[in-house]
Amino acid sequence: MDRSVPRIGAWAGFIAVIGIMGYHIALMIIAGPRVSGTTDAAAIVAYYQNANIALVGVELFIVLVPVLVFFVALRESTGLDRWTRFMATVALAAGIAMLPAVLVEISAQAALVVGAQNGDAMVPLFRFWDVLFNSGMYVLEATWVVAFGLAMRGNVGFPRWMLGWSMLTGGLLAINVLAIWIGIPDPATLPSAVALSVWFVGASLGLRRLSSAAQPLPQPSPA
Repeated sequence: MDRSVPRIGAWAGFIAVIGIMGYHIALMIIAGPRVSGTTDAAAIVAYYQNANIALVGVELFIVLVPVLVFFVALRESTGLDRWTRFMATVALAAGIAMLPAVLVEISAQAALVVGAQNGDAMVPLFRFWDVLFNSGMYVLEATWVVAFGLAMRGNVGFPRWMLGWSMLTGGLLAINVLAIWIGIPDPATLPSAVALSVWFVGASLGLRRLSSAAQPLPQPSPA
């Protein structure tokens, strides 16, 4: 395997996890705990009156680029036989499907900021955002986490604990799908975010190890 693929993927993974966590931390700092699982118009308006919420979303737009590079590098680095390539391809498909959903979610969030400032009806658009971001996208996240974890199995480059951690993280993400429907408090979804961050770091470290162990592709002989 060419060393450059896992090396670039490792850097992309580290950048992605820093960018994603930075986005959520910045939102917490500037706007406080996010609103989720409610139809209380007053609470929704109070949260989204902060114009900086829309501005911070631009950072997440940019982070999607290293996330995509990370997904592709993982697929190329874990799909070493028919089974692992199948699982890695399933993971890549789920990851790619998630990216436009994130674009829609960020755009909807910016629209909520404008609606709060203009006194528009907020509940329908907020419910759309909440179902997309805090329910639907967890299905895709759980899929690519578990599928990539299965693809890593037996790959000496990745830590042995990544398979079990992938199953744990995927399970937590799957539970979050039901959070807004059965009334799980939003802070209770924090463990899945921490687990996912650790997963990104573990996968990135695995790619980095592969970049050190992999041999460069043979070069053509000069004519």
